[in-house]
Amino acid sequence: MSVKKIVLALSLAVIAACGCFAAWDMSESPSTYNGEGTDVVALYENPAEYDNTNADGAAAIIVNENLDKTAAENVVFSVVFNFRGYDTLGESFILIAAIAGSLVILRKPKQETKESDKEAAA
Repeated sequence: MSVKKIVLALSLAVIAACGCFAAWDMSESPSTYNGEGTDVVALYENPAEYDNTNADGAAAIIVNENLDKTAAENVVFSVVFNFRGYDTLGESFILIAAIAGSLVILRKPKQETKESDKEAAA
C-alpha cells in the first residue's frame, strides 16, 4: 500500500471522526427554536401583516423590514441572497476552489511519451 493511500485513508478517518463527534455534540445541545407561538403559514403568506410582538429584537426587525429593504417575499431568501450576498458569493468561491484543488491533487500523472522512452534507451 502506497504512502498516498495511507495518508488519504487516515485523513478520511479523521474527517469522519470529527463529523461524528460534531453531530453527537449538536444532538446534546438544547433546542434553539421550539416552534410555539409562530404561525409559519401566516408569516409566509403575508409577512407585512404578521403579528410578531413576542419575537425578539433581531427576528422582529428582519420580519418587519424585509419587504421594505428587499424585493423578496421569502425571509430566508432575502437574508441569504440580499443581506449576506457577498458572504454567500465568497463561500461559493471557496467551495469551487476546494473542488478544483482536490481535482489537481488527485489527478493521475501523465504517462511519458514514446520519444522520451527512445531517448532513455539510446
